[in-house]
Amino acid sequence: MVFKNEFSWSKSRDGTFGECKRKYFFNHYGFWDGWIASEDDRIKRIYYLKKLATKELWMGSVVHGVIEFILRRFRVGEEVSLGHALAVLRKRMESDFAISKLKEYTGFMSKAHRFFEDEYGIEISDEERKGLGQKAEKCLRNFYNSDIFMEIRRTPVEDWITLEDFLSFDFEGTQVYLSIDFAMKVGDEVILYDWKTGGERKADYKLQLSLYALYVSEKLGIPADRIKARMFYLALGESGKVDSFEVDSEGLEEVREYLRASVLEMKKLLVDVTENEAVEEDFEKSEGFWCSRCNFRKVCLEGWGT
Repeated sequence: MVFKNEFSWSKSRDGTFGECKRKYFFNHYGFWDGWIASEDDRIKRIYYLKKLATKELWMGSVVHGVIEFILRRFRVGEEVSLGHALAVLRKRMESDFAISKLKEYTGFMSKAHRFFEDEYGIEISDEERKGLGQKAEKCLRNFYNSDIFMEIRRTPVEDWITLEDFLSFDFEGTQVYLSIDFAMKVGDEVILYDWKTGGERKADYKLQLSLYALYVSEKLGIPADRIKARMFYLALGESGKVDSFEVDSEGLEEVREYLRASVLEMKKLLVDVTENEAVEEDFEKSEGFWCSRCNFRKVCLEGWGT
């Protein structure tokens, strides 16, 4: 099967575009076909580097994965104790640390986990590793003991709408992708939930929740005033913190306008919009602060080798 690189939009793609155009190129165009053994070595390297994750992002993804595991088991009638969930969390974290240390670049496709820090020779100290584990466990405990989890468990599973699914909807000819942590019906309303393992960034999260609400409105035909959103900051305070977000028709129109403008800016840099073709030299580097935490330093900046 031949895969075609189709143009699409996501919040993470939009964020990368605003951060650095060259990084955006590597992340969405330069890696293409890097999973093919006969492909150019540089393309294979870009594909490999695209998969790196910083320790903070990785920790968040592991916590999300275990929460998803808990909810999926509950959906089919199986209870998962907190002790069992913590054991799953620790096993996944220990495994990923071990695999990342063992793995070396081969220039070909690999699903094995690799830390950004290990790839670029940045030591993750025993103290940092312990701290990541403690924070992850705190996040999981706070979720498990929360009123939100209790509310979810009291809600009939037939009223659950989505659970960490990879979702998409068509927006004026462009596929928009997103992943909602959890959503369910409560009476005549839809409640959207998002778990966060980091700090508060309300301006950034407002766009994310507005996109979720737009998806629900577009796909399910739910009026804006019947969509509610809750952001659960799992690591804040002693038991986490919950912020509520109100959705209205004006807010949905604002996110539509944002989407139109973002899609237009991305397409302006393509050499062929119809075929979604891009050339690396057309995407400027934003050299400076972002470079120190960029996955693609080894193929972008001089002095980092190939």
